[in-house]
Amino acid sequence: MKKITLLCAALLTSVSAHAAAPATQPATAGNTAAPLGLELGKTRCSRLAPAENHVRSGKSEWAGGDTVELRHLERFHLPGLARVTVNCDAQDTVALITMTFDRSALDEVSKKLDARYESKRKTESTAENGYAEWAAANGSLELLYGRDSKQFTVAYWARSAKAKYFAYSGTGSPKPAAAAASTPPAQPAPL
Repeated sequence: MKKITLLCAALLTSVSAHAAAPATQPATAGNTAAPLGLELGKTRCSRLAPAENHVRSGKSEWAGGDTVELRHLERFHLPGLARVTVNCDAQDTVALITMTFDRSALDEVSKKLDARYESKRKTESTAENGYAEWAAANGSLELLYGRDSKQFTVAYWARSAKAKYFAYSGTGSPKPAAAAASTPPAQPAPL
């Protein structure tokens, strides 16, 4: 029994020392985006564990991988957290994490993001729609909300994922050039 108590104490000491380590790491490590422990562009989506804590909710066509919705959000101890969706790329790495919060948590979340990441731009507080952007070492973050909305969203984009998202056309088919080639060329009008 004494050995078990000593082992538990050693494990607890090890865990608490590991938890305190990020505060002493260099500033660049603190600027690495890893919401909910899922490091952007690095964490493998296949490692999302255990299965009872998430559900595959479709395919992320723009990124090339699965879309996964996390369940049992109370385990993250983030006030106001209402929904989390993870988009995976074709290499099975985290490309985008969207976190939806109740509006009551807006000030707290904004302050935490300001403290951790370099602010790039923000809308005026009187704007119709709210927007803020931060830079991370491995991507970027956006906070979006409507003035009268009951929720807001924080999007964590892995490096180059945002450009890939906006470049995606969603048609899944080639451009109409193939169709144009099948029609006979127009004849010039006679003089």
